[in-house]
Amino acid sequence: MKIRDVFLKEWELSTKSAYFILALSIVSEQAGTACLEASDGYRIASFSILTAILYTFTYFTFGKILSRIDLGIAWATWGAVGTAVTPIAGYLFYKQKITKTGIFALALIIVSTITLNVFA
Repeated sequence: MKIRDVFLKEWELSTKSAYFILALSIVSEQAGTACLEASDGYRIASFSILTAILYTFTYFTFGKILSRIDLGIAWATWGAVGTAVTPIAGYLFYKQKITKTGIFALALIIVSTITLNVFA
């Protein structure tokens, strides 16, 4: 298989594989967001370049899974998981605060995302 085929050819994915790739896309987006924070407003070149690479990978893989997962479900899942994980990562790595109301809101996002994926 040529490298060109990876980018241009449609991927034959099972639903399980598509959700795994969606998870990779989400992890990549979260890592890119962490690198964006670490880049200090794009002043640190290594983190700035890594941010661009990770976001490119994120959108590339997200686009590939849309042949298997409906856009609304995929985008809602990607956005909700990112929304829920970002403040947690901020708390763990950057000592940012999360209020009790914020924790409740994160729990609602998580429950809503699970409900959407199970029943939609």
